[in-house]
Amino acid sequence: MTPGTEEDAPAPPADPHGEGPGAREAIAETQRLRPRDILGVVGPGLITGGADNDPAGIVTYSVVGAQSGYTQNWVLLIATPLLIAIQQMCARVGNVTKTDLGTALRLHFGRKVATAAVLMTVIANVLTIGADLVMMASVMDLVTGQSFLYFVVPAAVTMTVVTIFLDYSVVRKYLLWLVAVFAAYIVSAFLAQPDWGSALKHTVVPSISFNATYFLGAVGLLGTTITPYLFFWQASAEIEERRGVQGIRKANVDVATGMIWSSVTAFFMIVVTATVLHPHNASVDSAAGIAQALEPLAGSYAKYLFAVGIIGAGFLAIPVLAASTAYSVAGLFGWPQGLGHNVRSAPQFYLVLSAALVVGVQLAVSNVNPVKSLFYSQVLDGLVAPFLIVLVLILTCSKKVMGEFVNSRLTTAMGVAAVAILVLADVAMVYTVATGGLP
Repeated sequence: MTPGTEEDAPAPPADPHGEGPGAREAIAETQRLRPRDILGVVGPGLITGGADNDPAGIVTYSVVGAQSGYTQNWVLLIATPLLIAIQQMCARVGNVTKTDLGTALRLHFGRKVATAAVLMTVIANVLTIGADLVMMASVMDLVTGQSFLYFVVPAAVTMTVVTIFLDYSVVRKYLLWLVAVFAAYIVSAFLAQPDWGSALKHTVVPSISFNATYFLGAVGLLGTTITPYLFFWQASAEIEERRGVQGIRKANVDVATGMIWSSVTAFFMIVVTATVLHPHNASVDSAAGIAQALEPLAGSYAKYLFAVGIIGAGFLAIPVLAASTAYSVAGLFGWPQGLGHNVRSAPQFYLVLSAALVVGVQLAVSNVNPVKSLFYSQVLDGLVAPFLIVLVLILTCSKKVMGEFVNSRLTTAMGVAAVAILVLADVAMVYTVATGGLP
């Protein structure tokens, strides 16, 4: 990919196939998908959905369920369609402009705005990488009795080697299999025998408590669901997939499938922790505390199943986090990028990817509480996300950038709603923390 100059917007021709204003309809007509075709188009979107339930996501959903019971299920319900719309916008940026999101931001808004967006994302990404690594190491500590410090570096080195030196098309197949790990939470939720009437009622009827615990949980839940690093990953993954404008419908199905799977498993994570942990005010300050949620399924083996889930989630999400960081920085500076490149053809990209993991390791060995660091990293994502969504909305509503593939009114409305909900939650969180202190 060769980025243009800073003055040039990444605008594709409005008529990408020489068919005039009807090009979009003609492309859509050739892309009608039957239900049996869905399995053939899932890929980046499903990986994105799986990565959305990384160790940070698992911990955040567990903390929300343990502290607030079922009362925040409705937040997840409204976040899901908003997440789908935003990720589809990001996918369309990659498919239409053939540039990553970092490059598109730099070319359209200038380097200062792009630098602010990338910097906020990089900080949140690196903090999450460190917290994910320490949580993976903590579950190894839980099952082996050995200090977590013995596991941080080997885990990081393994993921670095896999991400940099293996063929991405091969790695992707294994990443897709790791998504299945989260089915354990669905089974455990049913075995825990929750009050389904109450769980479903709180899913469709909002229930709000005006205190810092509630709004920290709400912002964390929104931040770990509508999470900024996935914006950059989705656009770049579509370029790696080489779908182009002909693949927009397939990309939409892929994204929707991944995001729905992510939210379904998140729902069951909240339900099972709300059922098993909330009534007893169980502590969720450690891996052992959160692992209790899987006892209805695994009994005394819950800690082992939890360890498998966290490690699988980490191996899926941390390479995505590191790659997302590298994509955003490479786009900002106009460097060659992509997991399809080798190290020689994109040295800066892989240097940033490796640096993100190295800094993450440094954070992981700094003796922080893994649960608190993961939870608050997602609260930070909830604060960063509105700014990035506004930029994505402006990009995808611009005919200069997107040609015939600008947002529909519904998609724009969904993006605006996401910004409004996030900002309201952020303001409420800041106010309740300022007046009542941290819980």
